Amino acid sequence: MGLPSSPKSCFVFVFLCLLNVSTINSTKPLKQEAVLFGGKFPALYVIGDSLVDSGNNNNLLTTVKSNFPPYGSDFEGGKPTGRFSNGKTIADYIAIYYGLSLVPAYLGLSEAQKNTISTGFNYASAGCGIFPQTGKLLGYCLSMSVQVDLFKDTIEKNLKKQFKKPSELSKHLAESLFMTAIGVNDYFFFFNKSTDADAFTNKLLHDYLVQIERLQGLGARKFLINNIKPLGCYPNIIAHTVPRGSCNDRLNLAVALFNSKLRKSLTEMKKKFTNTSFLYSDYFNFMLGLRGPSSNQASSNLLNTTSPCCPNVYDGEMTTSCRRGSVACKVPDTHMFFDPFHPTQLANLMYAIECFHKRTVCHVV
Repeated sequence: MGLPSSPKSCFVFVFLCLLNVSTINSTKPLKQEAVLFGGKFPALYVIGDSLVDSGNNNNLLTTVKSNFPPYGSDFEGGKPTGRFSNGKTIADYIAIYYGLSLVPAYLGLSEAQKNTISTGFNYASAGCGIFPQTGKLLGYCLSMSVQVDLFKDTIEKNLKKQFKKPSELSKHLAESLFMTAIGVNDYFFFFNKSTDADAFTNKLLHDYLVQIERLQGLGARKFLINNIKPLGCYPNIIAHTVPRGSCNDRLNLAVALFNSKLRKSLTEMKKKFTNTSFLYSDYFNFMLGLRGPSSNQASSNLLNTTSPCCPNVYDGEMTTSCRRGSVACKVPDTHMFFDPFHPTQLANLMYAIECFHKRTVCHVV
């Protein structure tokens, strides 16, 4: 069964303890391993989509929003924030692991607030992707290039007011962690039966790496790179497969191709930028593991790995989010997905444990 509220609080407490122990007892011989797993970062900067959006889309003219109930039912205060989950995202748990405050949505802050924050910003935007045109049919969102533009603006307009000396600013940027989680929407909107998977992957990866190099050129030196999730196994996809409920293997293979090439590209980029570190997060296989019968986590905590919690009666529409007025299941912790496209808080918590404590999901390049 899912964890009730009181035991769930204990579970979160145990998780935090595990993270502290993991940090303190990190004795890996490699310097990069110690830095990326056990290091202390002054800030976390987040580039991504709805998996990690903390509320930027609240301030955009788009239909892709989650600033209404039942979203946020298990977040601090039990109110919707613009996160596409019942609670915390993987970006939130990454901030917790490194002892940082939850990273605020950039578009939800005033200029005065931006001038006083030095622990990072979240630029992620639901619905958008690596390609500039991705998600634009649903309204305006922040593509990856626009998010990097906003980070550049942050340096010029805000951080330079806090770090007066160029050396201080460079040190801050070099010691901060830059997290990316983006690309699934590009496949959702543009990959179809007639698409050449290799050509599509090469173009998408090229555009992605251009933005990573831009961040590196702006001063970023430490990256946590999430690969693309297994879109072919998500509720709004498997509702239309034959047999119903099975994963779309062609779609997953295309995403896996991108992930494989991304991993190799990061190795090459590491050689090119010898002062830059990459922590590669295999989010794709983590989610497949939760769904698969061999996952102890799935069998013990996530009873439903195919249907979303919201709406609690799923009609299989190709929607990516829960609608206003939709009724959610009573215990989200019994589900892998909160809505047809996004994981529950418990699934996100499991990711953090697998990444940082067990170190089965995240690996230093």
